[in-house]
Amino acid sequence: MAKEHSLGQGENQTSLKEIAQVLHEFQIEDAVLFDHAPVLRIQISEAQFAHALQVREALVERIKPFGYRFIALDLDEL
Repeated sequence: MAKEHSLGQGENQTSLKEIAQVLHEFQIEDAVLFDHAPVLRIQISEAQFAHALQVREALVERIKPFGYRFIALDLDEL
């Protein structure tokens, strides 16, 4: 399951947990999420980066309803 890191509290924490579940459904594990509203930054391992790019459109479609305008993959390794 993805780890959650949030700069906010309450509703954002819930959203990050739900987003972590979405990532799990797409077989993206051990992601670290950073809430920089309106940007969600997702840090993943190099091994999972190519897979995340392959499912990019579906991920964006599933994550944007949580209120993020931009969804970014972090290029730095975990």
